[in-house]
Amino acid sequence: MSNANRFRTLVEPWDLHFNSAHFITFGEFCENLHGHNFHARVEVSGSNGSDGYVIDFTLLNRLAADVCRTLHDRVILPGTSQVVRIAPEGDMLRIESFDKVFVLPQTNCIILPVANVTAEMLAWHISEELVKGLAAAVSLDTIDEIEVAVEEADRQWGIFRREIR
Repeated sequence: MSNANRFRTLVEPWDLHFNSAHFITFGEFCENLHGHNFHARVEVSGSNGSDGYVIDFTLLNRLAADVCRTLHDRVILPGTSQVVRIAPEGDMLRIESFDKVFVLPQTNCIILPVANVTAEMLAWHISEELVKGLAAAVSLDTIDEIEVAVEEADRQWGIFRREIR
């Protein structure tokens, strides 16, 4: 299918949000732990199937909201960082990076397979989980791309676009 004939489905409803804490490392610096009211938007591009749509809005919204709920009210930690060390201490996690040390309850944290908890990497993570959920629920034959955008602050978005076919 040529780009001129592609259809797009976009969801950005009120339940695609998560309030979470994180920190970012860059250079030899670690930010303070801080929080955001993150918002997400998901767009799926492809061809219309025999039923007349690329993907069912309801399914796409439900799967995206499910992923957002796993991040909500959590401290999001980078599980593959070379400069952040995460070690369990009983029911707590000890997190160290440069001059910062955080000790947090494990139940309040989620460790993602990312090197840094940026809006871009949160968009990547959400897309990974969406592809898994979609593949388990429907055929991906009509889907060419999935784009996930995560808004960390007003008008500041990290975006990840994944080709499916």
